[in-house]
Amino acid sequence: MDKTKLDEYQKILEIFLSEYEHYINRNNYGRDAARTKLQRQSTLISRIVSSVHVGCALTLSDKDTIHFHQALSYSLTDTVDDSHTRIFIESNVTSVLNEAIGNIQNNTIPDKEIKPVIPIKDEVLKKRCSDLLNAPGNYDRVIREATLVLEERLRTSIPYEKLCEIIPLSKEQVGEPLANKLLAPNNPILVVSDKLPERIAFHKMMIGIISYLRNPSHHSLNDDIDWAFAWSLVGLVDSLLYELDNSFKSEEKPIIKE
Repeated sequence: MDKTKLDEYQKILEIFLSEYEHYINRNNYGRDAARTKLQRQSTLISRIVSSVHVGCALTLSDKDTIHFHQALSYSLTDTVDDSHTRIFIESNVTSVLNEAIGNIQNNTIPDKEIKPVIPIKDEVLKKRCSDLLNAPGNYDRVIREATLVLEERLRTSIPYEKLCEIIPLSKEQVGEPLANKLLAPNNPILVVSDKLPERIAFHKMMIGIISYLRNPSHHSLNDDIDWAFAWSLVGLVDSLLYELDNSFKSEEKPIIKE
């Protein structure tokens, strides 16, 4: 995108942002006229933002997800009755507009290649990784967060008091020692399957993620992690979290011997 066009976009966004901030902060006097003017520009503003910013995805109290053009539209109507929700939407619209202007000024416009949307089912993983996956880079942060969520889920799958009985040393309540003790295929504390081959495979995947990805990512930075790899890992971790959540404790239910 040429500099002339970007300069034009920046000017349009700055004027709109100024008028938008006046609109959300003013009382009833002149509010309708200001809103009508902003509504007429909302489509253009949404298109500009989509070209220089990844936009925003807001999760409202009812768990509905709305994107920038929807958030902007909602804030310019009376459809949102709850004042806290309205303020939340308005503040995020303002934030995205400021970030879009900053992207133009700093020449940090993200890559706009078409990227698939892969749903993340686990709520904690989604909360921890969604914003990082939508960032323009530094995807090693996704590896750190995703593997941390996985390790924490494994560790908290049994009560802390019980964990300390099984693994007395706190330094062994992490990483490979944790996975080896809780998921040992022949004598598991947490049982992900009645079938030994499946327990072996799950254990190997956990050790592989910990050794190959979790440990290095927690001790060094890696600018070479690309977006596709980060998404793939999150998808795998999402599946492993599901298996952990549906596992059972060996002391509660005997394992069927094959």
